Amino acid sequence: MTSSKIFYKVLIIFLFGFFEVAYSQTPTNLPSNVDNISDKQIEAFLKEAEAKGFSEAQIEAAALANGYSAQDIAKIRERINRLKTGTTEVKANTVGTAKLENVTREQIGEVAERTPIAVSDKQEVGKKLETFGSQIFNNKSLTFEPNLRIPTPKGYILGPDDELKIDITGYAYQHYDVKVSPEGTIKIENLSPIYVNGNTIEQAKIKIIERLKTLFAGLQNGRLTADVTLGSVRSIKVTLVGEVNNPGTYTVSSLASAFNALYLSGGPNNNGSFRNIQIFRNNTLIKKIDVYDFLLKGTLEDNITLFDQDVILVPLFKKKVRIEGEVKRNGIFELNEDDDFNTLLNYAGGYTEQAYTSTVNVHRNTKTEKRLQTFDPVANPGFPTQNGDQFYVGTILDRFENKVEIRGAVFRPGEFALGDKIKTLKQLIESAQGLREDAYLSRAILVREQENLDPMYMPIDLSKLMKGEIPDIELKRQDQLLVKSLVEIRQERKIDIEGAVNNPGNYSYAENMSIRDVILLAGGFTDGATSKRIEVARRVYNDESTEKSVEIIAVNISKDLNPAEGGIKLMPFDKIFVRNLPNYEVQQTVIVQGEVNYPGAYTIESKSERLSDVIDRAGGLRPESSISGAKLYRDEKLIFVDFDKALKNKKTASNLFLENGDRIVIPKEKQTVSISGQVLNPTTVAYQPNFSFGDYIAQAGGFTDEAFIRKTYVQYANGSTDRTRNFFGIKVYPKVQQGMSIQVPVRTKVRMTSAERIAIGTGFVSLSAVLLTLVRLL
Repeated sequence: MTSSKIFYKVLIIFLFGFFEVAYSQTPTNLPSNVDNISDKQIEAFLKEAEAKGFSEAQIEAAALANGYSAQDIAKIRERINRLKTGTTEVKANTVGTAKLENVTREQIGEVAERTPIAVSDKQEVGKKLETFGSQIFNNKSLTFEPNLRIPTPKGYILGPDDELKIDITGYAYQHYDVKVSPEGTIKIENLSPIYVNGNTIEQAKIKIIERLKTLFAGLQNGRLTADVTLGSVRSIKVTLVGEVNNPGTYTVSSLASAFNALYLSGGPNNNGSFRNIQIFRNNTLIKKIDVYDFLLKGTLEDNITLFDQDVILVPLFKKKVRIEGEVKRNGIFELNEDDDFNTLLNYAGGYTEQAYTSTVNVHRNTKTEKRLQTFDPVANPGFPTQNGDQFYVGTILDRFENKVEIRGAVFRPGEFALGDKIKTLKQLIESAQGLREDAYLSRAILVREQENLDPMYMPIDLSKLMKGEIPDIELKRQDQLLVKSLVEIRQERKIDIEGAVNNPGNYSYAENMSIRDVILLAGGFTDGATSKRIEVARRVYNDESTEKSVEIIAVNISKDLNPAEGGIKLMPFDKIFVRNLPNYEVQQTVIVQGEVNYPGAYTIESKSERLSDVIDRAGGLRPESSISGAKLYRDEKLIFVDFDKALKNKKTASNLFLENGDRIVIPKEKQTVSISGQVLNPTTVAYQPNFSFGDYIAQAGGFTDEAFIRKTYVQYANGSTDRTRNFFGIKVYPKVQQGMSIQVPVRTKVRMTSAERIAIGTGFVSLSAVLLTLVRLL
């Protein structure tokens, strides 16, 4: 059954009853917008239509009676075409019905929506190529839609449904919008119909103005003017047959061209020709289109405007050839019968810069198998092509036929061309502007490829070569000359300076360098430096075994670095040590905080100054101070010191020497004692001189059942701690002091496993048995 018959059957079912069931409505209340019908409903119409048959006249009469327009009928047809081809419904691209701002001309009817062409996403580069030209019809951003916003085209032939706009201007104004009737006429007021079908717009304008002169006398004497322009344009039907992706009849604008219709149909399929597309009008061939002229030259002279009932035929292709490799456009190209390799190469955009053009390979099909042919495209550019040929253009070798190279201590290292000017090693050095002054002349290396491409080293005495004492060496392709400099073949020479200089560190050695030079490079002496005790440590270079591996040299110089004074010359890798004055010290400070008479920062006067000294300098302790709680912080860490002993006996070990950054904190007297941990009532109580350790525990309600009494400990005000001691079951508690904190830890109970309990019980039974046995024996 053809698509047209299915369409009409579905439409009559749609009009006379099916929608009454689907929507539970009567035919008089059918939906006015066919866009609201789903694809599933259309599929149901198709199944229902197979069981019923109706004439086309009945279908058209029913459609008109129910208020459906020709545009609705066209939409139903396109929906059915999409479902039959298995494509997904997309939003209609109706140029004719789109209301664009400032558009002066509209299309009557619908531009048929193209069916999307499925493009495989599994194409492999260099494996599966598209036919050149097919991409233009798969491009979603390209439509070839006719431009409806252009002036009235000259030579436009009028037909039914075209709309004309007639304007009369001058001392009077009149405007008419008239539409060409199916009979080919237009009607203006009470004038008889004017036949314009088949006339050009210019011919129709003359006819209409002549007829309007009977209504407007001013048109005869020139006082009025009349203008006739094209308004809405009609729709036409064109048919695409042959090897197209979606053959059929399409409704397009009367301004549509051949490319517009081809794009709507999806273009030629895999078997279709891009070079010989034919347009028939009234059963006569009027034009042949070669898509390659547009793609390669940009010409659209074959893209003619279509007429109603035109037929576009896409025949089978006759020759397709594939080309890959080093060409600018890899692909499959359709060729004419007489097109040769040179034509194919032009279609492929020519060679790339890496193409090997001496030979080209082609795989050609014979009657029984494939055959490989190789030809010279330069000598034979007109190599004939055959349908199914596969040409491959290779890549040039990644190597040089005449390159030599020189690197290292020459003025212009790099690559050079082996030829008439450079044939020998000496000529290569001269081309590199000669050897640098620091070049190591005793030995250079010539790297040469052997026949099996393995590298080979050839030692060269450059000194003798440049003097002509040894014969010059003839170069070969890929030779490399390596010239080392003196700096590269020896250890980097440095001088180290440490001690009382502003910028100690490493400095590069130079000939005739002295100690004064290095001290100057290091920013000079620091403020506390002495120039009388400078030492230089020098390496000993001696093959004989000696006790000394380094030589120490003592140097005395003046601080002003007077160059007139004598001094030793330095050697590479010397180390210089600059000392400070014996009694020189940068001011060092300590901080005294808390309950002293003059708290603050104090400078250490001598290296023998102690804790008691700085407390005395701070004016001594205040009456409310707690010396037992005093703390010493050194490098922000707490140091436990018995300040009471330090102040009473300055020679005691607790009276530490001061260091830079020390911080001494003397707190107020703390008159409480805190008890925490495993006591019944953890609390803080006032210190009582006559209270013992147990009295304070009693103040907290005593120990709990879980208290680990033997591990009870205290933390004193100065941060030191003391623990409870046991002597044969007698507990000796720590000494009581003001500000202390008593901590009673919890006893951790370790539960025995069942196996451990059984083992202990067994042990007791065994022990009892042994004891009974001993008693009996005694």
